Parts: sequence; structure tokens; C-alpha cells
Amino acid sequence: MCGIAGIINFIGKNNSNTVEEMLQSINFRGPDFKTTLKGEFYNIGVARLSINDLSNKGNQPFYSIDRNIIAIYNGEIYNFKSIKKKFFSNHNFTSSCDGEIIPLLYQRFGIDFVKHLKGMFSICIIDKKNKCSILIRDRFGIKPLYFHHDGKENTLTFGSEIHVLLKNKKIKKKQNFFETARYLGSGLLNATNQTWFQDIYQLEPGQILNFSNNKIKFQKYYDLKNNVDESVDKKKSNYFTLEKNIFSLIETSLHEHAISDQTIGLHISGGNDSACLAAGCKKINLPTQCFTFDFKEKNFSEKEDALKISKKLGYDHSFSLIDNSDLISEFEKVIKIQFEPFTSLRVVAQNYLYEKYKESCKVIFDGCGGDEIGAGYNYHQVAWMHDMVNDGYKNSKKKIFKHLSDYETINKDQIIAGSIKKLSNNLNVHEDGSVFDNSKVLNLNALLEYKNDYTFKKPFKSILRNAQFTDLVYKKIPRTLRYADRASMRCSVETRIPLLDHKLVEAMFSIPTKFKYIRGYQRFILKRFCQPELSKEMVFKNKRPIADPQSVWLKTVFKEYVLDILNSKIAKEDEFIVSKELIKLFDELLKSKSHFNTFFLFQSFNYLVWKNNIMNNTEF
Repeated sequence: MCGIAGIINFIGKNNSNTVEEMLQSINFRGPDFKTTLKGEFYNIGVARLSINDLSNKGNQPFYSIDRNIIAIYNGEIYNFKSIKKKFFSNHNFTSSCDGEIIPLLYQRFGIDFVKHLKGMFSICIIDKKNKCSILIRDRFGIKPLYFHHDGKENTLTFGSEIHVLLKNKKIKKKQNFFETARYLGSGLLNATNQTWFQDIYQLEPGQILNFSNNKIKFQKYYDLKNNVDESVDKKKSNYFTLEKNIFSLIETSLHEHAISDQTIGLHISGGNDSACLAAGCKKINLPTQCFTFDFKEKNFSEKEDALKISKKLGYDHSFSLIDNSDLISEFEKVIKIQFEPFTSLRVVAQNYLYEKYKESCKVIFDGCGGDEIGAGYNYHQVAWMHDMVNDGYKNSKKKIFKHLSDYETINKDQIIAGSIKKLSNNLNVHEDGSVFDNSKVLNLNALLEYKNDYTFKKPFKSILRNAQFTDLVYKKIPRTLRYADRASMRCSVETRIPLLDHKLVEAMFSIPTKFKYIRGYQRFILKRFCQPELSKEMVFKNKRPIADPQSVWLKTVFKEYVLDILNSKIAKEDEFIVSKELIKLFDELLKSKSHFNTFFLFQSFNYLVWKNNIMNNTEF
């Protein structure tokens, strides 16, 4: 795991000093070794966090035999050992580092080499002979890669974090109002190739950028829809055969993700995704230790459930708890770390957990992706019902109404109504089915002015698969991966996501619809995977509708701070926010004695703090 940066320039300008500054600004991503490299049309650099092969032999960059191909990268290639054995059995490798295969594979297969890789990665390849540079991002965008193209200067600037690019003084820090409109109007983050900064883009997941002679060409090398078999819905299938295959894929993914010369830890809550990873680590006899963030507000604490899991499996367990008096300072710290707005105060607790135990483990497993590949959100049940009815299963509606449970904060009818709206692309609906209204708070003229013609692709016949695809590609996973990467790497810790192994994702999407909701349980196969290692009570339970005390914190610890921001000059002069209406919305929360959906309220507040602390901050 590393941080990479570079400037590609075909007019021969030397950018060595700038690249040095870029690397210095992300030293935390790679404190173990740092180097820059200058060539005819490139200045590139890498800051290394040593995970595989801790010796100097694992330092980047890596070269082809003839040294015409140079590679730097951020991430892990999990199948590098099998690639060595299959294609390079006679080659004398100088290290046991995974990245050494990259220039060799590229020289052998050309750009198609990336199809042989399993892992999370952002790669830069310099092809000296053909005078081109190539940027590549992994299939689901686990590792970030940002770029800026200046056509007049014939220059491409790239890096692992956004603020790195601003070290190039030609790139000006300007707010991208199109991203602001998406965020405030639709609750979207990282859903397109744009960022919160004008002319700074992220390379899309599964995408290749080829830069040569001031021309950029993009190529998509991976698309999930081409790797999912929907015909299974119409065929007879044996559940236990499918289950055996899924179990094997999970264990294979865990084995591959466990390749490390550093200690491995596991972030767990009391939920099924992390329970799946914890049980899987036990199955493959992987020594690990568990870490969980806790809340003083016991109604939201997952400590007890998480502790039951770790005790059952025999793992050591550590907890972090932010003192409420530190919440605001921790929140402002996270604003700077994330550098773009985020959607929940839960991100603050996540960041604090990484910080507290950054010396204990340099590799962390995270259960991100389980709900998306397993169809685990409430509204997925309604999508399942539609698919089953369409496939001729007439009793599906009765099953949904029988097993769908009321929660303390929202009842069954509200869940179903909200789910239907969410499936109809109404984005003002939370995952628990509760609806929020932002029309009065927002300046609709500004939203219309910066409205994009972006659309969510719905590549599948299945309503449920399209809902899963939307969460995986547009709504949930992109922002969750960004949160984890920036929080962990700021602490020089590598986060790995075993449930987003692309072979596992493809297999889970290809499960027949009828097997995605069994006996009233979502993610039934993942629960079954955990069951031999954990008790039935730990595994077969409903998902928590509200997982953090955000509403409580906004009403108490953050109250005066929020009021100061909402009454500030920056709020009153903002193009999108109608500050008087936002203050009224916050007042409604303060007076409310029942469930209050704070998703949009926090978004607006978070956006204003970001604007003040990042856009108006000359430090960046």
C-alpha cells in the first residue's frame, strides 16, 4: 500500500520539485520509503507503506527486464504468486513483493495484462519506448486515483489524494458546483468521475487512462453486467451446490487477502458483514484481533454484540470511545482528512478507531460490501418481491408482509412506501425507508443551473439486481470506500475489503433471486457461512435501522456549533442553501421527541463546514 503521484509532460518541462512536494504531502500514506523518478516526459514518485516484503527489495518503482517499462502502484495484487507460477516460472524475481509482476505482465500482454490481476490497485505505467503513460484503477474503485489534464500545457497531473494535485500551482482550488448539486439535491457522493473541485477528476473503477502526445484515451476493461448470468432465475438450481461454491469463494478471497508480512486486524460491529469476515478468519485459521468503535449512548452501542462474536471465536478485542467533549474537534479533523464532504457522523467514530489502534495492526479487514452483494437493505426486500411476482411466484407478497418487521423508529407500511420510492429513483429516502424533504431548504434555481444529465444504468432485467448494482456502483460503495481509504491511510494503515473480490461479487449477483431471501432472512447464504463458527442467535437477526447517535449528537453536543454555522455569513451567502429554512429544519429536530431523519440536515451542515474549512482555507 502506498501513495503515488506524478506529472506527465511532453514539452520537456522538469517538474521534479513539484512531485517532491506532492509526495511529502502524502507521506502518511507511505512513511517507510520515498522516491521520485525523472525521465524524458515524466516525473513520478511513490511513498511506500511496507506490507509485503518489508526489505528494501520491495521498494518501488519496478522495471521490465529491458527497463523500458516502469511501474508504480498503490494497493495489493492478491494473486501475484499464481501469476508468477503461471507466466514467469523461469524468471528470477528480486523480491517477494506483489508489484514486481506489473511491468513484466504489461510487456507480455499489453494493456490486457490488467485482466489477469485480482486485487485493489491504482497503477501508473510509463512506457518509454511508446512515449505514453497509463493509469489504471481496480474493478470496484477500492483504491483512489485522481487526475487533472491541462491541454494548453500538455500536462497530466495525478495522485492518490486530491490535495496532492494542488501542489501543482497551475491547478487552482475551485468548487465544483455540479458535485455540490448532486450531493445536496440527490445525496450522492463519488457517483461520477467528478470531484468537489473543478477540473480534478477521479479515474472511474475498472477504467484505463492512456496519455500520449497530449491526447487522453479512456478504456473500460471491466463491467460487472458482462459477468453476471441472469438466466439462472429461469433454471432449476440446487441451493446447496450454490452455497458450496459461495463458501469456497469467500474462503479463497480471505486466503488471498491474508497475504501479508504485517499483522492483520479486523474491524467488526455486531452486524453480519463483519461477522462473516470474523467467522471466515477462524475457518482459515488466520490469527487476528478485533477492533470496534463504541458510543456512550448505549442505545446505539454495538459493543455487546461485537464482543459476543470475538469471544465465541477466541479473538482479542479492543474498543474506542470518543469523549463527547472531543467530538467537535474530531469532526473538524475528519473534514480535513476526507477533504470532501461526507454523509454521517459515523465517519468520525471510524476515523477515531483507526487513530487509536494504528500501531497495533498495519492491515485491517473491513466488511464493506456485504449488504450490496447480499441484497441486505430493507428496500431490497420489496425489489425481491417484484422480481418473484414477475417470475410467477404468487406468494412472495405474503412472505414479505409476514417477515418484514416494524422498528422502534419506523413501521412496516412506512418501510414499504419508502422502498417503492427508493426503487423509483427517489433519492430522498434513507435505507431504513424513512423519507426526508429538502425542497424548502434548497435554492431550486441553483440546482437546475448545475443539474447534470447523469443517469444510473440499470443493466439487468431483475429489479433487485439493478438495486444492488446502483448501491455498488453509484450510491453506497463509492463513498464508503473513500471514507475507509482516507481514514486508514492517514494513519499509515492498509484497509482490505475481502467481500469485494470480483469473483465473489459476480457469483453473489448471479445467485437466483429466489435464494436471496429465504425463511424471512436476507443474505441467507452469508449467514449460513457464519453459522458453523457462531451461534444461530448471533447470525440470524434483523439489521439495525439506525447505527449511530447522529440525531442525539446534533441535538446536544453539536447544538451550539450547528447554530453558529447555520447563522454564519457563509451559510447566508451560499448559492444552494436557504439558510432561514435550514435553521427552521434544525429547530424541528430540536423540538422533535420521535424519530427524525437527519440525513439531509447533516449533509447541509457538513457541506457548510467543508466550505469554510477547506475552500476558504489557504493551507490547501
